[in-house]
Amino acid sequence: MTDAARDNIVISSHQRAMRVPRKRIAELVAYVARREGARLGEVDVAVVSRQRIATLNRRWLGRRGATDVMSFDLSAPDEPLTAEIVVCADVAVAEARRRGHGPQRELLLYVAHGLLHLLGYDDAGGAAEARRMHARQEELLEAFLRGR
Repeated sequence: MTDAARDNIVISSHQRAMRVPRKRIAELVAYVARREGARLGEVDVAVVSRQRIATLNRRWLGRRGATDVMSFDLSAPDEPLTAEIVVCADVAVAEARRRGHGPQRELLLYVAHGLLHLLGYDDAGGAAEARRMHARQEELLEAFLRGR
């Protein structure tokens, strides 16, 4: 990842559930954007607690309870992607345990998922759209983790 790309990706952590792999998250954001042909402006990734994401979920989506990831597109038309991705560490820890892999992998999956939403993928638009999005996020994450 170039220094310019790294400067445009900001990672913050406001939780205590897990260690946040800041460098890996920034690398993943740059990787997914590159593979999807997206131009990045500034992308902030906030890793938060269950309580914080539940508050955001209620405020912005009118839904109760915690969720895994929320994405906010702050871009101006015809400009590079400027966005905020909020991921929940507590949900990542619980889901990783249930799925039998590490919480950092689960967190990276949420980041990829959130970024794909910002790039036009929609898993709420029907079963076919959901399968397409989930297959793409897994494909990208696996390729990233293998170093491709």
